[in-house]
Amino acid sequence: MTQPLPLYFNGKFYSGGIHCGVHRVADRLIRECDALLAAMPDRDRPKAVLLAPEDADWVPPLEIIERRNQPRTSQLWEQFILPTKAADGVLINLANLAPVAHRRKVMMVHDAQFRFPDCGYSLRLRLGYRWLVPAMARSSRAVLTVSEYSRRMLHLFGIADEEHTRVVPNGGDHILSVTASPALRTRLGLEDRSYVLLFGPTNPHKNIQVVLKAFADGAMDPTRLVIVGPELEQLKAAGLPVPEGAVHAGRPTDGELRGLMAGALALAFPSRTEGFGLPLVEAMLSGCPVVASPAGAIPEVCGDAALYAGVDDPAGWRDAFRTLRSDPWLRECKIVKGRQRASRFTWRAAGEQLMDVVMEVAGQR
Repeated sequence: MTQPLPLYFNGKFYSGGIHCGVHRVADRLIRECDALLAAMPDRDRPKAVLLAPEDADWVPPLEIIERRNQPRTSQLWEQFILPTKAADGVLINLANLAPVAHRRKVMMVHDAQFRFPDCGYSLRLRLGYRWLVPAMARSSRAVLTVSEYSRRMLHLFGIADEEHTRVVPNGGDHILSVTASPALRTRLGLEDRSYVLLFGPTNPHKNIQVVLKAFADGAMDPTRLVIVGPELEQLKAAGLPVPEGAVHAGRPTDGELRGLMAGALALAFPSRTEGFGLPLVEAMLSGCPVVASPAGAIPEVCGDAALYAGVDDPAGWRDAFRTLRSDPWLRECKIVKGRQRASRFTWRAAGEQLMDVVMEVAGQR
């Protein structure tokens, strides 16, 4: 067996925050790859390097993967400098972008969102992605994505051929590695099962207005709406109808988020399209029932563990919340099914699938 080529992980995404789902996924996959590399016999283990911004403060401690700090990690760096840094090995890109010029690379494209008119991207970014991402995918030895739905969409839009794209689903069990903290829930004055939790990105495809409308005019009293993410001013600036009495939870830590989920009546997840939906798995593992739209990869992730409501049907969302509020047996059934469903989505499994592809490209398998 020949010695595998060196592995280089594109850590440009560490210049951003962990609040981005794509960045969290990339970070967790790198952690799992490090653990899997550590478990390899020394003679079989390839050299592994993380090329990351020198000022990135949330790069995890790694046992095997060597961190090499880069003074600048701009888009120009990614396209023109990174290929030279990784010229003798396999370059692993886990956050939607990769250098076109590096031909021995693995690229993860999480979704085809930039091809949808309601994606929330600027026109310039959408046009740039329309040209760049397919070019990046075509020049990759392997293309990965996070769901069968995303695989079909990448094929439909001509971004990556369906037959040559592999699915590596997200994990969600990071939420179980932290203790559920009641501190934020207590500070906000939230009693158990007295509220519905909603992640509040203002991107149009996240479709949070259907849930906001479901709570309009006190229609869901005494159940409250708790919004994670943007504050009231940001939501109003986006033209969204924030109901009176909505509670803004800001950006909780993982422990606080698990505490919020554990105490919620339900998580509302109304996206019009979704490549995976990490909060779905986090909620199900935390014992929080899910009410979601039957769109994108959401049914693929949740199966029959969720209740579903139409993307343009506020009354349907109210009915689902009221059903969970009035039927404790059904709610408990959804909790049990949710935990069973979500238990299949682990970071270890995702890391193993990723490493299988990486080592294949590196010439080990």
